[in-house]
Amino acid sequence: MAQATWLQAVSGEEIHALRQDPTSINRLDKPDHYRTHYAAALNYFLTGEAWPGPEDHELWPVVGGADSIACSTLENGAFSVVSPDQATELAARLATVDAMAVETAVRQADFEELVDEHEIYELELITPDEGPEIIVAELEGLTAFYTKTANSKLGVVMYTT
Repeated sequence: MAQATWLQAVSGEEIHALRQDPTSINRLDKPDHYRTHYAAALNYFLTGEAWPGPEDHELWPVVGGADSIACSTLENGAFSVVSPDQATELAARLATVDAMAVETAVRQADFEELVDEHEIYELELITPDEGPEIIVAELEGLTAFYTKTANSKLGVVMYTT
C-alpha cells in the first residue's frame, strides 16, 4: 500500500495541546482534512527538488510542515505543524501557483524516473498520460484545503503513514 500524507485543519490551541501530548495525534479526527498519496510529487513540482526537498523553499511547508514534533506512536516517528498565520501565508502562495505550468512540468518529466525516485507512487495505477492530470487535481485539492483552512484562521497538522 502506498503511503498517504494526512493534513488536518486545527486551531492554534490544538497545536499547543499536540505539542504537550504528541500521542494525542492518534485521536485527532478533524472534519476539515486532506489526504494525498502524492506528497513527494507535489513537493517536487512545487519546489523543484526531489523529496525531501529544500526545507528553505517558501512552499516546502505545504506538505513538509514548518515544525516537526516527535511522536513515538506514529510509524514515521513525527508529525509536522503549520501555524494559523503560516497557513494563511501558504494559502496565498499556493494561490499564485500556475497549475498549467505544473501540468506542463509533469508532462515534460521522465515518468519512469519520477516513479523510480518515488515522486509518483502507485505505478500500477498511474500511466504517464494520467500523471499530469492527477498531480494537477492533487494541487487543486491541496490549494482548496489551505484556502479553507486559512479562511477559518486555522493551522495544519500533517503526518505520513
